[in-house]
Amino acid sequence: MRDWYIAGVVGTALAFIACLAAQVVSGDPLPPDISLSQYGVGSNGWVFSLWMLCFAAGACCLYRYRPVRGLGAGWWLLVGAIGASVMAMVRTDPGGLQDSVHARVHMVGSVLALSGMPIGIMLIMLTAAAPWRRMVAALFAVSAVSLFLLLLSAAGTDTTGYGPSTSWALWQSIAAIADMLMLAALCLAVSSLAPLAGDPEPWWACDAAAGPVRAARVPVASPGH
Repeated sequence: MRDWYIAGVVGTALAFIACLAAQVVSGDPLPPDISLSQYGVGSNGWVFSLWMLCFAAGACCLYRYRPVRGLGAGWWLLVGAIGASVMAMVRTDPGGLQDSVHARVHMVGSVLALSGMPIGIMLIMLTAAAPWRRMVAALFAVSAVSLFLLLLSAAGTDTTGYGPSTSWALWQSIAAIADMLMLAALCLAVSSLAPLAGDPEPWWACDAAAGPVRAARVPVASPGH
C-alpha cells in the first residue's frame, strides 16, 4: 500500500515540475497566448505530455492507496486519466485552429481531463478532514465555473472582453491551476483518509488506534471531521 502513496507523491511532484518546465521551454507562461494545448506542439511537446501523464498518474495512485468505494470516484478518475492520456498522445494544431481530426480528438480529451479529474478528486476528498474538504470544495467550484466559462468561450462567447480566444486561454489556465492545487491537496490530505473495512492500517500508524475504519463501500469521516 505504501508503494501507491510514494508513487502518487512522485507523480504529483513531477506534474508540478513539468507544468513549470512547459511554460519555461515555450516562453509562454500562464495564461498562454492561445491555449495550454500549444505547449504540446513542437520539439518540446514531450514536456507537456509528461505533465498530463504525471497529473493523471499522481491522482490515480493516491486513489489506489486510499480508495473511496461507493462514490464513483474511481470511474471519474478513469475518465479524467483517459482524457489526459489523449491530450498527451494526440497533438492539437499549431495556432489553435483545431481544423484537423486529431486536434478535435485532443479537444475532446481536454474536456474529459478537465472534468473527470477534479470530480474524482472532489469525491475522494469528501472523506477527508473538514479543513481539507472545504479547501478542495472551493477549488472545485473555481474549476467548475472556469470550465463552464471555457465552454462558452469555445462557442464563440467573449466572456472577458478580450475576445473568445483570450477568454478560452484564461479560463483553461484557471481550471488547470485549480485542478493542480486539488491534486496537491489530495497528496497532503491523504493521511486524514481512514482505511476501508478490511484494508490494512495506514502505514504511518504504529498501532490500531489510527482512527475509525470505514465500512465496506460506505466511506465515513473520522469523528470531529
